[in-house]
Amino acid sequence: MIKCVSFDFDGTLVDSNGIKKEAFFEITHPWDASDEVVAEVYELWPLADRYEKTRKIAEGLISRKLLPKDSSVEAWGTRLANDYTACVESAITNGAEMPGASQALKELSEMGMLLFINSATPIGPLRQILDLRHWTHFFRAIYGAEASKADNLRSIALESGAAMDAIVHVGDQLDDRRGAEQCNCHFVAMVVSNGESTVRESPLLVEDLRELPVLFSRLYVKKS
Repeated sequence: MIKCVSFDFDGTLVDSNGIKKEAFFEITHPWDASDEVVAEVYELWPLADRYEKTRKIAEGLISRKLLPKDSSVEAWGTRLANDYTACVESAITNGAEMPGASQALKELSEMGMLLFINSATPIGPLRQILDLRHWTHFFRAIYGAEASKADNLRSIALESGAAMDAIVHVGDQLDDRRGAEQCNCHFVAMVVSNGESTVRESPLLVEDLRELPVLFSRLYVKKS
């Protein structure tokens, strides 16, 4: 029986993957109108977090002499990271939710399931966005980029007392699926109809989060 549901955030609960990528170009554009530096960073380090990306962007801007003389990678990396956080926080707070997100969270909570956030976004900005979207009360705990998806799932198992086969992780990226596989818990891919997805071949997938309660009941019947 499914007892806990772990949700990725970007691209799973909120349609924010595009917002986040565009924000890197927006904060860098005043110094690199060609957008070459951000494009290069995305090509070479696509899975880097915001702090790694902004540091690499700072290195690229400095190496191309696009920043003032004697600019520091550390200082500019921090500045760009802060600019990025401010840029995406407002956009994601007001951005569209993924299909059925609010209703699914409400229904699963009413069913007595323990809900968790397991995201690659740092906890501070993540908690702020959840507060502004009035979603914080749905979640038992919030786990972010400070640990891997797999380590966060292990923490969820410890906190909830649930066995791994009673936990489902819902996400839209390969790191979501791999984290679930490493922990031997269920994985449900959130995919967008007619959209590209790196997890579309997953055996369990939904295009609307309101499908989750029925899917979970089928998992229970199948296991029984």
